[in-house]
Amino acid sequence: MLKTLWPRATVKERPEGAATRPYVRSYIFMRLAIGILGIALPLQLFAEPLFFDGQPFLRGSLSAYYYSGMREFFVGVLWAIGVFLVTYKVAEPSRESRASTYAGLAAILVALFPTERPGDGFALTPLQAQLGESTVEAIHFLSAGVFIALLALISFYFGRFGRTRRRLHYTCAGIIVAALALAAFAGITGEPDKGLLVAEVLAVLAFTTSWLAKVEFDVLFGET
Repeated sequence: MLKTLWPRATVKERPEGAATRPYVRSYIFMRLAIGILGIALPLQLFAEPLFFDGQPFLRGSLSAYYYSGMREFFVGVLWAIGVFLVTYKVAEPSRESRASTYAGLAAILVALFPTERPGDGFALTPLQAQLGESTVEAIHFLSAGVFIALLALISFYFGRFGRTRRRLHYTCAGIIVAALALAAFAGITGEPDKGLLVAEVLAVLAFTTSWLAKVEFDVLFGET
């Protein structure tokens, strides 16, 4: 039994040509999984009332679901997306790679630093108690703004440097920029009602559309 757990004495040579297809498929599958997580993130709008409060669209933003029964889901999905974006093309010295890495770090900060509490009925987190709720909230909103802006930049790069679906990627980038403007306006003025929530959902779905458009489904599901 111990023998099966013992590492091999030698390492196999890196495969080339057709032998690399399983590795390529694994990479593409990870891209697909992140796209699915991007779709799943706004689904907490429906899952939270279904399993907990019973009132649809109760929160004013996606970040506010940190203070709901969907907290673990919200934080876990953000971490998964963030880690993948950080490692996505990490060895490639390109603008797209840098934008992706910074976007991933921003997503992780959004998960680590929650938005303000929806009321005094919620206890401060240890981080809020240590740094102050207003400081944590400021880091959260700054990170969220950077995250959304970089998502727009990544979609723009998809269109500029990609060979296909350029118009789709540019459109998604434009929607994300418009959503960022709406989020900023809603955050400053408080109008329109649920404006921040709508902006966040639009940004996430637009980027997910652009992201999934880059998935090579023919390679992923093609013959070996």
